[in-house]
Amino acid sequence: MKPLLRSLPCLLLCLAAGCKSAEEKRAEREAKQAQYEAELKAQMHANVPADSPLQQVTLGMSESQVQTILGAPNSTSSHITGKQFIPFNFKARDTVRIVYHWKGIGRVEFSHGSWGQQNGAILCIHDANEPGFKP
Repeated sequence: MKPLLRSLPCLLLCLAAGCKSAEEKRAEREAKQAQYEAELKAQMHANVPADSPLQQVTLGMSESQVQTILGAPNSTSSHITGKQFIPFNFKARDTVRIVYHWKGIGRVEFSHGSWGQQNGAILCIHDANEPGFKP
């Protein structure tokens, strides 16, 4: 009984020190989300020159907004992502990518989910040799 009583204060101290308030958890989650969005924005225009019309496309733009800026694409293609096969992907985000191709400009990728979510533009790829269709 005495060893249990001796370890009880230590156990309570460890439990109290390990608890976080709901505000701290929310702030931590928001900081992670902001960092993730900053990384996506940096990746989006990684290889796009400053004078390219693709610079006007921003993260999360809808397909119609991008078409207003760049005009109608020469062709479109789509493919599924690896997230399609995650068994417990309950949010089902970013399972399909739609790619718009513009001849001589490059392409823009849009993220879609399994339940009809449209997450918007996620990647711009500048390619002056773009044929305008998926090879």
